[in-house]
Amino acid sequence: MLLMPRHERRIYLAQLAPYLRTSLLFFAIGIAIGLSIVLVFPAIANHFEDSVANFIRTFRGLPRIELAGAIFFNNASKTLLAIALGGLFGIIPGIFLLANGVALGVVFSLATQSKGLALSLLSIMPHGILELPAVILGTSIGFMIGNHAVKTVLRKSDAALVAELKRGLRYFCSVIAPMLVAAAFVEAFVTSALISSF
Repeated sequence: MLLMPRHERRIYLAQLAPYLRTSLLFFAIGIAIGLSIVLVFPAIANHFEDSVANFIRTFRGLPRIELAGAIFFNNASKTLLAIALGGLFGIIPGIFLLANGVALGVVFSLATQSKGLALSLLSIMPHGILELPAVILGTSIGFMIGNHAVKTVLRKSDAALVAELKRGLRYFCSVIAPMLVAAAFVEAFVTSALISSF
């Protein structure tokens, strides 16, 4: 069965709780590093901003429905990788969260300086309400699978690890993917309309 029943989703989310806290901590550390980079190493911050701008330009000019699809594919593929590669002792989800936190901290700080706080918040909040929780859920699954990977090495058995990966993928299909679909449509249709109205 590909999808996870509602009662099983509730149990799984409760099991994810400590890993959610770990994900939030990594993400917060990344944001703090990003904000510090803007203050201490402005040249590196500008390089980050240029890299993000170049990435965003790859989506420019797409019809909104195609833009939503491209955003979803980008976010879903990265989140799936964080889950699937969590078996490498949780290292990849940690790096993923730190990198995204740094990028968000840098871009938000620079955007606030140039566009003001209101427009900067407007550009990230609508889709961020769904996208960030979905991604953090995914990395939390990666951390949980990483924890099982450590136990698997110690027990020299991969049965539990494979079962956890299957559960994580079912949760992704049941909860995270729909959240990322909604976030992609909000970003493509709502966020762009709000920003263009300023």
